[in-house]
Amino acid sequence: MIRSLDHATVFIAGMGLMGGSLALALRGSAGRIVGSDVDLAALCAARTLDAVDETVKLDCCADWIRRTDLLVLSTPLGQMSRFLRTAAPHLRPGTVVTDLGGAKMKVIGEIEATLPAGVRYIPGHPMAGSEKRGISGADASLFRQAAWMVAEEPPALLAEMISAVGAELITIDAQMHDRVVAHTSHLPHMMAAATAFVCAEAAGDNEGAFQTLSAGGFRDTTRVCEGSPEMAADMCLYNTDELLPALERAGEILLDMSAALRGGDTDCLRSFLQDARDGRRRIVRDEQ
Repeated sequence: MIRSLDHATVFIAGMGLMGGSLALALRGSAGRIVGSDVDLAALCAARTLDAVDETVKLDCCADWIRRTDLLVLSTPLGQMSRFLRTAAPHLRPGTVVTDLGGAKMKVIGEIEATLPAGVRYIPGHPMAGSEKRGISGADASLFRQAAWMVAEEPPALLAEMISAVGAELITIDAQMHDRVVAHTSHLPHMMAAATAFVCAEAAGDNEGAFQTLSAGGFRDTTRVCEGSPEMAADMCLYNTDELLPALERAGEILLDMSAALRGGDTDCLRSFLQDARDGRRRIVRDEQ
């Protein structure tokens, strides 16, 4: 079995933003890159960008799966096990499988139940992304200096791929990963969506005024809403055990803030805002 990336066939299932960016980042490092998707337009774009050596539809990929050394799942989480049920009979023993999904515990169970013996699955998640959608937003530098989470020590081929795209390999327990991203990624996305929804609802027939007066705070806070709603919903639904308590706690805090405003409690508001600023500074350290 090939173990060196420069002689390996890397099959990327899903030619969206993440899969397309990975393909571009691997150009010149991987022996052969095969891109696959259900969307013919995405495959055409991948060829136009010269992101891949070969393209194939997801439902017609058996021949390339047989020749694959590293299979990267970059579809929405809900489609990964469905694709693997088709691909699994054609995977060779020794093939390495990983994924780019933003939640781990639920999808791990689905994938492990599908894979044949002799195929090693390493759950993964590059901590990178963009508000852009689809392969048209693909960027070869997307993973550069980003943390790339894996749930266990990866085989050499996967470690080499992560290094080749400029990411930093981080090993972390899958359950801890899901707890962290529920608070640092999924909750912020839901809060951003709520902010955008409330603002658009309030604008009504006065959108011009809202457009004129919306500044950096609104744009920065709601930027993640520009990403794929389908992917975001999929990600959150795959992490409900961790996300629901976080959302409920956020709701409690918003109610406390409403009560403080209603009661004109300046000290309470100032204390909350101070604690929030201090908490952010403990977590976001590269700005200090």
